[in-house]
Amino acid sequence: MDASVIIPTYHSWGQAQACLDCLATQTLALDRFEVLLVNNDPLDPIPAGFRLPPNARVLEEAKPGSYAARNRGIAEATANLLFFTDSDCLPVPDYLAAGLRAAQLNPEVNRFGGDVVLTPNGADWTNTELYDRYLGLEQQKWVERGRAVTANLIVRRSLIDRIGPFKDTVLSGGDMEWNDRAKAAGEPIVFAAEAAVRHSARGSLREHIAKARRIEGARLRRNSGRGWVNYIPPIQKLIPSFKTLGKLLRNPDLGAGQAFSVWGVHYVIRVVKITETVRLLWFRQPDQRT
Repeated sequence: MDASVIIPTYHSWGQAQACLDCLATQTLALDRFEVLLVNNDPLDPIPAGFRLPPNARVLEEAKPGSYAARNRGIAEATANLLFFTDSDCLPVPDYLAAGLRAAQLNPEVNRFGGDVVLTPNGADWTNTELYDRYLGLEQQKWVERGRAVTANLIVRRSLIDRIGPFKDTVLSGGDMEWNDRAKAAGEPIVFAAEAAVRHSARGSLREHIAKARRIEGARLRRNSGRGWVNYIPPIQKLIPSFKTLGKLLRNPDLGAGQAFSVWGVHYVIRVVKITETVRLLWFRQPDQRT
């Protein structure tokens, strides 16, 4: 077995089906890889008519959170090279073959960030989708900073054995925490452009706000050891980032109106992070999953 693909899913059987269909048509032969789809709600059964490729199986993980689900997949995987993606991603036909090539060409590297190609939900890009495209999910820039999102992360099992699996007590940000551990351990990361997955950009402000809340909650959990300092809301975020506006206005692919609209989405998200700090720490409310 050359590769194990690990996919967490939570009430997203339709998206998971599309992801599995893409994996069933890879250029890599089916007998060279396995697919582990981890259902993060055992009370949500596999729907009738769900098509499972012959090299795929469904696992269950009751502990809430995609990182707990990914850890279950790690425990069951049989290959030495692990491919992590999400149920709402669509791997390109050469996704696995390209990932294997990257690993073979870089034997000293134990982690790779494959490209995440954002696509609009309709014929044209909306302002919220443009935010995702230009300020949100930029995998190559993450890799340049020593990180990669688990929408497309490739890891050798030996590295997980050395630094441990994902932190399963967080609902978001566990990929960054794990990559920070790997970076601190001196592990380089390589961008694997051809091992790509397609991902629909977030089409509504509500989706961006939900993600911002999850990320802020994860940040607060990571910084819990800072004591009282952690309770200070990041009020500097109330000040709009004119540096970000300048970056958007200089982008040749954006008109001035689009740049200001994307900047507006960016500011709303900054404010959401302040209110989430207050909600979680001052009012002791639980993290939100959606």
